[in-house]
Amino acid sequence: MNAPAHLLGLGLFPFPEAARLAQLDVRTARRWAEGYSIGRNGQKHFSRGVAPPGLEPARDHRDLTFAEMLTLRLVKAFKGAGLGLPTIRRVAEHAAADFGVDTPFVSRRFRTDGRKVLIEIRNEPICGGEPEIASRERRLIDALSGQHQFAEFVEQSLFSNVEWQDDLVSRWWPLGKSCAVNLDPQVVFGAPHVTGTRVPTRVIAEAVKAEGGGDAAADAVAEWYGLSPQHVRDALRFETEWFRPAA
Repeated sequence: MNAPAHLLGLGLFPFPEAARLAQLDVRTARRWAEGYSIGRNGQKHFSRGVAPPGLEPARDHRDLTFAEMLTLRLVKAFKGAGLGLPTIRRVAEHAAADFGVDTPFVSRRFRTDGRKVLIEIRNEPICGGEPEIASRERRLIDALSGQHQFAEFVEQSLFSNVEWQDDLVSRWWPLGKSCAVNLDPQVVFGAPHVTGTRVPTRVIAEAVKAEGGGDAAADAVAEWYGLSPQHVRDALRFETEWFRPAA
């Protein structure tokens, strides 16, 4: 992939790949990022995305950045906790304004101050045609807003396995730092790769499969790429465990 200079270091993921990494189906990832049309009172209304992509589409093709792909992970966590997309979008917009960043869910500020945003959202008046937050969601926000509860929620969702550069997530270990696989927008355009190398996990998995699979094939691939057998096992583990059918 050859990217213009201004895109280098952002990480670039076509929607299908971004969805796979966020463990979502493509349709859901697009709805959450780009928005969707809904019917209300006999009329069609457009609901904005929770994580609108910052890059313009090219020939009907749009990439998400590393930060935008990770944002989908946090949206998924909030959805899993029971919050609706309009409420999650309100949290994202409020946090973006407070923190001065386009992708606030993957900022260090959200990790430390996100609970305050939830509390403010819980108490602010509704305006601009936004639907009122349902009482069930208010109870969920109350539950998530506790100091311990929020810290545990964000750590489990993403932040226990990341590194930071300034205020934003700069590197992510999907299976934890004990597994030598990470994503870094500065390395191979953000593709999952063996830590400390530029070898994508997909390349390793395809090479092992081409050699017939099994320990002998894994050892041969390790030798070809100058990796340890454990590195190859970690890459295979990631490709097997992470890319299960999306929920």
